[in-house]
Amino acid sequence: MKNTKKPKIAPTTLLESTAGKTSKPNQPVASFLQEASNLYIWCLDDVIQLNSVGISTELINELPLRIEACKNAQSYWSKQLNTTKESQIQWRKAAPLAIQLRKELLTAMRYAFRNKPALLTPLAGISKGRSYTDLIQNLNDIASLGRSNAALLSKISFDLSLLDEAASSSRMLAELWATAKAERNSNAELKRNRNKAFWHLHQLVSEIREAGKYVFRNDKSRYIGYTSPFWKYKYHKRTKPKQS
Repeated sequence: MKNTKKPKIAPTTLLESTAGKTSKPNQPVASFLQEASNLYIWCLDDVIQLNSVGISTELINELPLRIEACKNAQSYWSKQLNTTKESQIQWRKAAPLAIQLRKELLTAMRYAFRNKPALLTPLAGISKGRSYTDLIQNLNDIASLGRSNAALLSKISFDLSLLDEAASSSRMLAELWATAKAERNSNAELKRNRNKAFWHLHQLVSEIREAGKYVFRNDKSRYIGYTSPFWKYKYHKRTKPKQS
């Protein structure tokens, strides 16, 4: 007789075998993971009955594997999200200071170069920049222009060390910007993986729940273990009469 038993899926292939749904989870991941864990423990007492309606023992034993995959995916995404937030905090602190520095340097240079049209032209171009990438480039350009015309700046008692500050600020912001961009890309990929893992687990949880509800449709004491406390609470909250 040909062996038709489904092979047990290894943890490393769980995400590869999913349909690839990447939409946002329809309930908090932490609560769903707990519900899935509770379901696994609950259905172990009903293996024979579930087998009789097409839920194999292998499929039931796959549940903790998918739970672990989803739990790990959630942890990786949460960790990356916190790292990204740290970079964003650093950027929010540094960017306003850099904007103010650019403003002060441009004001000083316009005065120092007021009789030098050839120098005022590049300043006008720098002043038009509005994006963060413009800010990064502007600070570097200002530092370069100022160093080339240090004598004119010295005549108005300009602090030449501000040019070094502008250059270093430009480098620092460029690194922060590159890091933040890389982290955003990484965060997006980890979020997609988390969503895949959630829906892969969700598919199996739904199959087992539907089977359990069918098998125990006349046995409330077992039926309840195949329902979702989260959605039960949401339903009762939505249908509860409002206080007048």
